[in-house]
Amino acid sequence: MMIKIMPILVVALGGALGTSLRFWVREYLPSITGTEFPFSTLLVNVSGCFLSGLVYMWLESGGSHWSEEKLLFFFVGFLGAFTTFSAFALDSLLLFQQQQMFKLMINIGANCLLCLICVFVGAMVGARIGAS
Repeated sequence: MMIKIMPILVVALGGALGTSLRFWVREYLPSITGTEFPFSTLLVNVSGCFLSGLVYMWLESGGSHWSEEKLLFFFVGFLGAFTTFSAFALDSLLLFQQQQMFKLMINIGANCLLCLICVFVGAMVGARIGAS
């Protein structure tokens, strides 16, 4: 079995950029919002879902084609590292352990609903961009 090194490097580069951006949002957003609510996780999940829908539909509807390396870089590497469903789950567990049930429900509802809405809105915007 031959291992192709280029796809691994492409995913690793995208992942490094995605996780670096996620780290920056995690570090600096709380000082901007002034709250302990996990808005940074929500922001990266929502924006990542929007970008996922937008780019996917832009490529699909516009007849544009990215190389396998670009697809791996963006979807698997960058978005895979940038979006933080595991962080969302941990934030939820911590809120549960702290008995912050209202914040827990808001966190779960906002992440699930907004991310689903954003992937659909992103897809609609991407389709329009691709069609033009």
